[in-house]
Amino acid sequence: MVNYFLDRLLPQSCLVCGMDASGRGICAPCQTELPNIDHPCPLCALPLATPDALACGRCLADPPPWRRCVSALLYEAPASRLIAGLKYRSRLPVARLLSDLLTAQIGSLPQVDVILPVPLHWRRRWQRGFNQAEIIADELGRRLHLPVQTRWLQRRHATPAQQSLSAAERARNLRGAFALRHPVAGYRIALVDDVVTTGNTTTEISRLLLQQGAASVEVWSLARTPL
Repeated sequence: MVNYFLDRLLPQSCLVCGMDASGRGICAPCQTELPNIDHPCPLCALPLATPDALACGRCLADPPPWRRCVSALLYEAPASRLIAGLKYRSRLPVARLLSDLLTAQIGSLPQVDVILPVPLHWRRRWQRGFNQAEIIADELGRRLHLPVQTRWLQRRHATPAQQSLSAAERARNLRGAFALRHPVAGYRIALVDDVVTTGNTTTEISRLLLQQGAASVEVWSLARTPL
């Protein structure tokens, strides 16, 4: 029983391949296979075509509402398998492992006052048993010494899963889906989610926060889906 709980907190085997990882969560060969983002765009976190560019062409033509987007990895194997294990098989040590990588990308002194996880509708949270964005936010809050507020944002509608929808359908799906339950005027906010795909969820929430007076919004995620 002691070994079981120790493995839940600090797994001895690699979360990717199952081989010995000496309590680090991932073995050295699998760590080299993680899809790191080389030269990310500071606005969308996707790889820049030109490393010395200030931002990618899409963000320069149509800037997102947030100030900065930071992602630890591209949403490709084996990162995609790790995150699926967190969301659908409750492999909570994945959050700890990938939050370490994300913290390194964020930096030790982020210009943020509070962390807000992207909320789940109560029905989906009840079905899953947890909100993976809250777990990631808690991990980041401890590492960066920032408060995490899980009740400031509310998901009002049980919208269909985004994965099955087109980009236009995703945007329509989220209109009016979120509401604020606490004033945010003057706050510098980090919005945390597991994966940023089209950015529609983070765009909808960011606009809501800024309309209500937030000083700035950053988006932090474990992974960014490539185009």
